[in-house]
Formats: sequence, C-alpha cells, structure tokens
Amino acid sequence: MNIIERQTTLGKSLYEININAMKEFATLQKDNVEKYLATNRSFGEQLPAVKDINSLVALQREYGATLWSNAKGSFEHQNELLRNAIEDTRDALKQAFTPDRGQANSAKIKPTAKTAAPAKPKAKVKAKAKAATKPAAASVAPSAP
Repeated sequence: MNIIERQTTLGKSLYEININAMKEFATLQKDNVEKYLATNRSFGEQLPAVKDINSLVALQREYGATLWSNAKGSFEHQNELLRNAIEDTRDALKQAFTPDRGQANSAKIKPTAKTAAPAKPKAKVKAKAKAATKPAAASVAPSAP
C-alpha cells in the first residue's frame, strides 16, 4: 500500500471514528437529559407529601445523592467514550504511518554517483578558489621596451 492509499484510509478512518463518537456522545447526552427530567419529576411528585422540615431535608439529601450518582455515571460513560475514540485514533495512525516490511526493505537508499563520492575537504576548495582569483597580470612576464 503506498502513502497516498494510507493517507486516504487514515482520513476515512478518522472521519468514521469522529462521526461514531459524536453520535454516541449525542445519544449519551440525550439519555442524561431524560434521566435528569425523570429524576426531577419523581422528586417533584414527592414534594406535596412533605409536612415538616426533617422530611424536606431528607428528600433534598436523597435528591442530591441521586443527581450526583447520575452525573458520576455520565462522566464515567463520557470518559470511556473518549478513551475508546483516542485508542481507535491511535490504532489508525499506527496503521497509516507504520511501513510494511516489504516496503521498508525495498525503500533503503542506494548510493548514487553523487552521494557515493567523498566530499572534498575545505582546504582543497579554498586553494582552488585562490588560484582562480589571482590576477592574470601576475602570471604574464613583463616584456622589454
């Protein structure tokens, strides 16, 4: 599989992971709102039966504990959803950027004429540069008048 095919597959995978995670997140939020409304309705129906302060405080404590347990469960589900999406993304990225064994062996760089030739030392390059910049008059012998 070449790099373009891998990138296309990665893009499709990331898109699917994102869409599925967002659908699950929206479903989870819808369920949380329904659970919250049902909890409020349930405790609202119990309010008319409250006759003294002690029963009101007990009802408030029970209501608070129920809300807390629902919120805690919601956060746990959201964390699990996020964790799964991150793991799926990591796996997709590994698959896209891990070379195949056949490609890794054939992709070794073979030296060409330019890369195989040893580099010239700086001293030789400087000597050639000096020789090229000497004035032409110095190399010509003076003629007699």
